[in-house]
Amino acid sequence: MNILHDCWVVLLGFFNAITLLPSDNVPHSQQVLQPVLEPFHPHAGNDGPVFAPPSHPQNPGAVLECDYSPMGNQWQPCSTNHSRACWLAGPGGQEYNIRTDYETQIPTGVTRKYTLEADEMNITADGVLMPYGKVFNQQYPGPWIQACWGDTLEITVKNSLRFNGTSVHWHGIRQLQSLEMDGVPGVTQCPIAPGESYTYRFRATQYGTSWYHSHYSLQYGDGLAGPLTIHGPSSSDYDEPKDPILMTDWNHRSAFQDFQIELEGRVPLMDSILLNGQATLAARGKDSNTIPRLKEYGKSPVISDNDAEECRQGKRYLLRLINTSVDTTFVFAIDKHNITVMSSDFVPINPYVTDHVTVGIGQRYHVVVEASPKNSDGTPNLSEAFWMRTIPAIGCQNFQRGGIPDERQGIVYYKRGSTSYPLTEREKFSIDCSDEPYEKLQPVLPWKVPVPANKDHVLNQDLFDVGIDGPTAGQGHPLPNDSFVRWAIGPRNLYVNFSEPTVLNLHKKQWNPDYVVIPKDYPDGGWVYLIIYGNVTGVPSRARRTIPAAHPLHLHGHDFVLLHQSNQTYDSTPLALNFDNPPRRDVVLLPAAGTIAIAFKADNPGSWLLHCHIAMHASSGLAMQILERQEDLQKQISPIKAKPVIFGCASWDKWFSNPKNLWNSTDVRAFQDDSGI
Repeated sequence: MNILHDCWVVLLGFFNAITLLPSDNVPHSQQVLQPVLEPFHPHAGNDGPVFAPPSHPQNPGAVLECDYSPMGNQWQPCSTNHSRACWLAGPGGQEYNIRTDYETQIPTGVTRKYTLEADEMNITADGVLMPYGKVFNQQYPGPWIQACWGDTLEITVKNSLRFNGTSVHWHGIRQLQSLEMDGVPGVTQCPIAPGESYTYRFRATQYGTSWYHSHYSLQYGDGLAGPLTIHGPSSSDYDEPKDPILMTDWNHRSAFQDFQIELEGRVPLMDSILLNGQATLAARGKDSNTIPRLKEYGKSPVISDNDAEECRQGKRYLLRLINTSVDTTFVFAIDKHNITVMSSDFVPINPYVTDHVTVGIGQRYHVVVEASPKNSDGTPNLSEAFWMRTIPAIGCQNFQRGGIPDERQGIVYYKRGSTSYPLTEREKFSIDCSDEPYEKLQPVLPWKVPVPANKDHVLNQDLFDVGIDGPTAGQGHPLPNDSFVRWAIGPRNLYVNFSEPTVLNLHKKQWNPDYVVIPKDYPDGGWVYLIIYGNVTGVPSRARRTIPAAHPLHLHGHDFVLLHQSNQTYDSTPLALNFDNPPRRDVVLLPAAGTIAIAFKADNPGSWLLHCHIAMHASSGLAMQILERQEDLQKQISPIKAKPVIFGCASWDKWFSNPKNLWNSTDVRAFQDDSGI
């Protein structure tokens, strides 16, 4: 039977075989959080377009409608299967499309209100109980939050954890003029105290897929994370969307337990690989024909389709890849299938075709997979089933001794009702730790980068080395005599005071060195360059131990341009910089012992965290604050904006002042043993 005449029937998020189900009964990979819409009272004739976005959820009952009623009836949706680049078409040939400068031109959507509750839950993600789970809305991963380009999101987070504060960061969201909504304890707010709530409100100026997660210590490693999609245009056409795919490593212990290993200078080891919060321990060292049928844990992510006609024509599926790991970079692939990559993080790029995608921690990719499997010689492959792989990258993973978990974490079926395991093999591509090829990540909307505003400081003040600092007598954390080793970038390792967030102390001229504040007071729109390196020769440096480890670095508040990325050791000689439409994103891999040069436009006043997204490294202190245009920021944080932050800090201080609230009430000084972020 020619499988190209059948559908791309079923996609499993892990090994369990599931037969095709009627569309109304398909168990879906993501539980969708339904918004409450703020009422809109249009003026006469103000009836703009309302439509289901083409990148909607698989579950028909969970599809939200993009609502551009405020824009008026001269605007209409313009996305089709053959032109996903267009989003809204208006009078006089106006369009919001893939080439619109979304930093300055944003459609007017509606306000969508959501509620999240952080709580505790036993998690059995791979068949082994993890009793210290922390989750949103009693599910792992957290529910899928959706909005449309230009919407305002209002998300109330309630903290029902017993012994932890919490906060939520909306990863990659620009937070233009809304620093206080960025969700970083000790920087943009105090932690949300147990029993209290905090409402985040921000505009979706970008579009694409990301995730939200707790930024309080190591909580997201215990389960406080979920997907976030802003529906908008795409640079590559597709026929049908599939729900987000969250790939992560996983432990049977709490990340808070493993952090003690990190502080001693050893490396915590992970146990499992999960897709959308589920996995099996099957197939280690076994031929695919001998894989046993395992018990199913929870609902399987399933892709189901009854439209065989479309599949005959090579149906194209949108996949949204998100790496939410603690410590692992993954290489994603589907055997015998090409992948068209069309966005990196929130930035649309010119599409390119590959057979695998390397996804670093915190990174996201929108890709299109066509239902046309082929052999290496280009001839059709007639197999009925194909492995989906999430391969831990060499040099960017640390799993328990005795073997990396099986990379075959999903199955794509082409024959209805099939339950057989695939016999396909991995293609011969590199699985070394790296970003996607630099030259491939070309933004659709080009930027030319000018001379930096900080050109006089790039080669001295704005050089930042990454490494491990040993203890300094009397300056340990949380106690002065502690002798822990900690990762750091910049002058020293970061350690914030939960009760004294940066946002409420903008009157200061001098900062506590533990806050690692790097002031950048340049004119609106001036460009700031930063050079970051993991090893160094010929450059004066503090007594810091450099280790050849790669670091996924994430900048809040901006998409930065990547002017340089290499494995070369930095030695103060001029770097070869690319100013002509360089890659643009919010997470970049600093290669082991290598060098990167990034730049951002100083057009968003804030105290923006730059940190490693290896969770243990961030908690160790590998972070710094870029304090952008402090005077303008102080004016921006009006009394109205500061009020909920001040109220939240008062609630936190009241809760923290009672030792009975703490896990260990015998020594309050030991409450915060990590950086706080």
